Amino acid sequence: FFIGAGAVHWARTLMSDVEIADERHPMAASPEVKAKVMADFAAGAAESGFGRRKLIRNTLFGALALVPLSGVMLLRDMGPLPERKLRTTLWAKGKLLINMNTHEPLRPEDVAVGSLTFAMPEGLSEHDHNFQVEIAKAALMIVRIQPEDIKDKRELEWSHEGIVAFSKICTHVGCPISLYEQQTHHVLCPCHQSTFDLSDGARVIFGPAGHALPQLRIGVNDKGFLEAHGDFDEPVGPAFWERG
Repeated sequence: FFIGAGAVHWARTLMSDVEIADERHPMAASPEVKAKVMADFAAGAAESGFGRRKLIRNTLFGALALVPLSGVMLLRDMGPLPERKLRTTLWAKGKLLINMNTHEPLRPEDVAVGSLTFAMPEGLSEHDHNFQVEIAKAALMIVRIQPEDIKDKRELEWSHEGIVAFSKICTHVGCPISLYEQQTHHVLCPCHQSTFDLSDGARVIFGPAGHALPQLRIGVNDKGFLEAHGDFDEPVGPAFWERG
């Protein structure tokens, strides 16, 4: 109360309410001062003989040209370059789709209509020291959709009997997607509600995600197990500047 009372008293009685116009004057130096400064600079340069001493001049220019390299070294010390690590995953041609819960290879009959199944590539174990890094890129979600309900032509070609496989990593900030709506074939990211249509190339229909979920082309091997036909056709997860 006293602080407020003091502020009101200061504003009403102590603070001046008289408006005074203060003319602004140019801050530039007068022509005489400018001429004297330029003359002094020219005289100093002539007396130093800098223009005639080419070795000193050229080494100075060379040193200035190399200054940006210090910035390159500082940026390099921030860590190793990602190279193509952000573009590729462990998925490759012939890799079996392993059920994340049972750790067994998946068969087409294991994927029921309306269910959402999570898979990882063959050879990846939860006991591996780099498991979290690799699964963050290779995590897969699998659903079975009636072939006549798939709108995207390429999605249908990359599926097997309506079984489609898409990256589980949201293209907004990389959260794992885990909510599936059977009737609409929509999946929802729980972090920021980005919604993707799995019947139409997993395109974004709502939310802040910037692009569709990458699809993994799958098929069945001679033993009846679901397998990958290669890696994702584009990097998984959020966009990054090296993506091009």
